Amino acid sequence: MINLIKKFVLRDLILEIKDIRSLELLKNVHSEYLPWTGASIHPTALLYILNDITIHQRRHIVECGSGISTIYIAGLIKSLEADIKLESIDHDENWLSILDEHLKTNNLRDQVKLIHAPLKNCKYCKDQSYQWYDPQVLDQQITAEPIDLLFIDGPPAKERDCDYSRYPALHYFNSKLAEDRVVILDDSCRKGELETAKSWEEEFGMNFKHEILKGDILISKRGTDYNVL
Repeated sequence: MINLIKKFVLRDLILEIKDIRSLELLKNVHSEYLPWTGASIHPTALLYILNDITIHQRRHIVECGSGISTIYIAGLIKSLEADIKLESIDHDENWLSILDEHLKTNNLRDQVKLIHAPLKNCKYCKDQSYQWYDPQVLDQQITAEPIDLLFIDGPPAKERDCDYSRYPALHYFNSKLAEDRVVILDDSCRKGELETAKSWEEEFGMNFKHEILKGDILISKRGTDYNVL
């Protein structure tokens, strides 16, 4: 038991050191202060995503859950001067208005399409107790082009009664994914996310790698697999 605890402590320490290093590198994309919290994406995971976009030349990015990742991805798109579509979905209209203002202030608003999709029970949910983004809104707002990077960090799934709130994501998006693509699920150390990824593996024949030291994420990639992390 003591050795297991030491292993976890060492793992967390290594990730913390990597996060500090990643924050320094991320300053090249967006230098303004952002309020990182315990609920935010790990800087290491964000750097992994930016590397993947750059190396694999992603052209259609969809993220479930808007926030710090939205700002940095938009910043990268602007710096690359490439034809990349970023569509960011969130259920919280007030939060989207705050994010919208920040993007405008930093001349990044043209790089991202913010989509407000209220939560509701739908056919993709685990059962009647769960809610996900309104599929009718997504049907109207998501671009028809194949998605080559899907990042799932929403809806909120921290509380025990919403462990599987992210389960519907692949049931909705699977048919919209490009042949060569990456699917990234955040918060890989939580029970709900681990079981969600396991269900997706069984239901869609996908393989998810549990990558704690790449920022506490689960990754399923098809096609070439290069990254510098």
